[in-house]
Amino acid sequence: MGKGYSVNVPLPPESDDEVFLFAFNAVVPGLVNSFKPDIIVSQLGVDTFRGDPLAHLNYTTQGFCTAVQTIKAMAPKWLALGGGGYDLANVARAWTLAWAIMNDVEVADEIPGEFLRQYGSGGFADGKLRDKPFTRTDARKEKMLKEAARVTEYIKKNLLPND
Repeated sequence: MGKGYSVNVPLPPESDDEVFLFAFNAVVPGLVNSFKPDIIVSQLGVDTFRGDPLAHLNYTTQGFCTAVQTIKAMAPKWLALGGGGYDLANVARAWTLAWAIMNDVEVADEIPGEFLRQYGSGGFADGKLRDKPFTRTDARKEKMLKEAARVTEYIKKNLLPND
């Protein structure tokens, strides 16, 4: 489904924002420039976030917001869809930040105390919307970046039209 109309970029488990944004920036702007869509439909799922039990990736709101800002800048029109995320606090935080970016609204990083009192602090333990930056620094990081480069080169060679 979606053959010829969608692109998936598989990345190694435990990839962080740097790996994600490397792949995103290597593929997405080229696709948009090549196909010149009238509208971009994005699925803003967050099961890729650090701590989510499904995908075993280490993305944070930092990388997510950067990607959302990039989509906003490229999109002639934009339909943003919600999506996966099994850590409900991550979903609430990310979609709040995405909505704010889409609507040019600045939001405070502090989650209001009234919210925490009414709904509990589960998943909001630090009381912040934005994650602290997280970057892998171990030996595996180099391998992740090389794999992301290999995958994105394949996509650019096989899916992007030659100019």
